[in-house]
Amino acid sequence: MREYSGNDNYGNPRSEYVKKIQNMDYKQLMEETELKIWLSAYANNNPKSDYHWHVSVCYDEWIDRDGNSNNYAKAWKEATRQ
Repeated sequence: MREYSGNDNYGNPRSEYVKKIQNMDYKQLMEETELKIWLSAYANNNPKSDYHWHVSVCYDEWIDRDGNSNNYAKAWKEATRQ
């Protein structure tokens, strides 16, 4: 997992979100990834939105788990269908 230092927009350490993601099972991570991709797109007018780096954390977790981005791509396709 990559390093996400600093705090989120609520003052919480970014590492808390990273740990949350790391503890998710496959289904939970897929649902979280789809949601964060959608929310990041929705917040495209706010470059400081936490959703943007949340997507990066999800992507990195898929790479760490699977060694590729295939599941991230599946989540992206599902998010763009909504």
